[in-house]
Amino acid sequence: MKRVPRVLSVFAVFLSPLIFSCSDDNGVNPVYDLKPLSRVFEEFGSTTKSRAVHMIHKKRPGHAPVRKEQDPAPGARGALSEESTNTKETYTYKYGNNAHLYWTKATGKDALGNTVATATQTLDGAGFPMRSMWYDGAGNFDNAYDYTYDRTLYLRTSITCYIDDPTDNPDARRDYEYSSVWNKDGVLATSTGIGYDSNGIKTYEYKWRSTTLKNSLRGAGGLGYDEYYKEYEEGLLTYQEKITFDSDGYPQTYSVDNNGDGFYEETYHAEITKTVEGYLASVIWIEDGTGDKKWKATFAYDDEGLLKTTKDYDMVDGEFVLDSITTDVWYRNPVNGPTGGIDVYFESDEAGKPVGEYETVDWTVTQKTRHYYSAPGEEVRRITDSLEKVRLQ
Repeated sequence: MKRVPRVLSVFAVFLSPLIFSCSDDNGVNPVYDLKPLSRVFEEFGSTTKSRAVHMIHKKRPGHAPVRKEQDPAPGARGALSEESTNTKETYTYKYGNNAHLYWTKATGKDALGNTVATATQTLDGAGFPMRSMWYDGAGNFDNAYDYTYDRTLYLRTSITCYIDDPTDNPDARRDYEYSSVWNKDGVLATSTGIGYDSNGIKTYEYKWRSTTLKNSLRGAGGLGYDEYYKEYEEGLLTYQEKITFDSDGYPQTYSVDNNGDGFYEETYHAEITKTVEGYLASVIWIEDGTGDKKWKATFAYDDEGLLKTTKDYDMVDGEFVLDSITTDVWYRNPVNGPTGGIDVYFESDEAGKPVGEYETVDWTVTQKTRHYYSAPGEEVRRITDSLEKVRLQ
């Protein structure tokens, strides 16, 4: 299964702060963030199938999103996956006496007031989550999550989801596990992931590497390529590919092993151009041996240097033909400080208007709402967080 080595975009969402530019009485800049008091999941009738609210990494050509929600809610995901004209679940969060950013208990209820999920979350001595345990409305185990965090940036560095209760069970089956490395400015530098089937057997793994560290917001990922990607069937490697990078961190070579035997049947090298600012302007992939140009991607940036559009081209009859345009829209945490930004991107036309599924974000100090559309103007899901501004330092 050969994949076109187009740019992959990684998107991380953390309800985390940016430094608030004012001083307290001691002349020290305080750090603020927004904690969720409640979260409302809504699903509406739709004639078009839309993507899941909680997106697990699934490899595919082109812009492939990886989304990591701060507060996974298995009960809501189960309800929203059912075919329904209108579904609504509300989750409320409670906080311990010494915890002012991350919740310790959660309760989910449906539109009739019935409890559909409960959860407890264990925090470490610094107040960062270590494990959350989720149960259905009857109190039966649903999912569990383990976490690690960068305590300086207030960004999550790993998450592991369990199918089985991991309490006193080192052999508990896992659903997936991800890890993230953030640079000193809080921009996602690399990301790794492993996915498992229902039996806990590995089905894929990858390591993603950013090529747009200068063109992304804090707390968010940007554009990049997979340093490696592997697929498995019944535990056996069936496909793999790898990309090497030059000294500037831009893609250099691309190799494909179509059957997992360790021999890379296809090899390509990249021809790179840069903007006057030194940003990545284009990548052309050229087949080794034949010298044939196969694929091209071009990139444009806004006045602040943030990625604006990506255009992917295929070679057809000796000429590059535009295949798709991806538009990026950036949203900043409204309290402005060390971390906190969202990159929403979607396939669009030349004017930047969506041509398929997409999402938008409304984000204020008191509320954040994510709108999911299956087609232009057709909203199918909505997630609304009620927020409270808290001082971290």
